[in-house]
Amino acid sequence: MTILFNVTHVMPLKRKAFAAALCAGLTIIPATAQELTAEELQRAQFLEDTGASQRIDYSGKLRMLSQRIPAAACNYADGIDRDASGAMLDAAANEFQQIVNALEFGDESLGIVGAEERRKTLVGLRKLRENWDPMFATADQIHTDGGSPEAVTTIAAQSAPVLDIAKLLVSAISEEYSNPVALMQADALVIDIAGRQRMLAQRISKDVCLIAAGVNVEQSVADLASTAQLFEDALVALQTGMPDAGVKAPPNAQIREGLDVVMADWNALKPTVMAVLAGENLDAQTRADLFNGANSMTADMNEVVHMYSDASKTGL
Repeated sequence: MTILFNVTHVMPLKRKAFAAALCAGLTIIPATAQELTAEELQRAQFLEDTGASQRIDYSGKLRMLSQRIPAAACNYADGIDRDASGAMLDAAANEFQQIVNALEFGDESLGIVGAEERRKTLVGLRKLRENWDPMFATADQIHTDGGSPEAVTTIAAQSAPVLDIAKLLVSAISEEYSNPVALMQADALVIDIAGRQRMLAQRISKDVCLIAAGVNVEQSVADLASTAQLFEDALVALQTGMPDAGVKAPPNAQIREGLDVVMADWNALKPTVMAVLAGENLDAQTRADLFNGANSMTADMNEVVHMYSDASKTGL
């Protein structure tokens, strides 16, 4: 299978379709040029005080964790760097639980002040919990007894609805907490796209492990190909800007440099991903390197998301 990852020369007639694909599943909040009333200004200040950008950031992080957990579980069950994969499985599951609680009840340590009050968002959080609880139980079981192919298959299947609901939740929260003062439309979009990159990095890790472990191989290969393509497309768009998709270029040098680091991470991992897509079998060390490399890339992308969040508050 030959996969070409190159978005620097998109044909003009295809740019609209490319932009639509780049932003698929993301929320674009309608912009307004109207003058704000005193009441709107007061509401905007309240939203900022309660952590508008943090709520979008952390809700987006749930997407990443929904993929990091099965990635870590698969590697742990398959004996790949068990110290690292076991620690990651435990930490990711606990962090997922903390973020869900913070979004519903508030958590000042995460910059989220006050309980959620909007009914639509609360319904989403409760639906997420309904699907998350059995996934958490499977993760705990794998970490306790070492895992099995059946348990890995189960947690991979459980992660799909959790990811789907997390996507809807971040859309609802972006819609709720974005406004012309607390968080501009363009800021919300790049935070969402950058936040999604964290998830895509972990999805790549998960798919590579599932393929190596012989779990849902055909579907995992197709998913890996599309996920890797979308990751690179979006990363280039963030680096250079893409007005057709509403994606602005990096607002400052710190973010540009952070994105350069992520691109270097991706260039280091990409040959292994391409080898998997070409049907090559990976040895245990290469699998461990990819697992740890994807985690480092996720951490570097997470730093970039925080930079975007900070920039949205300062306007710099």
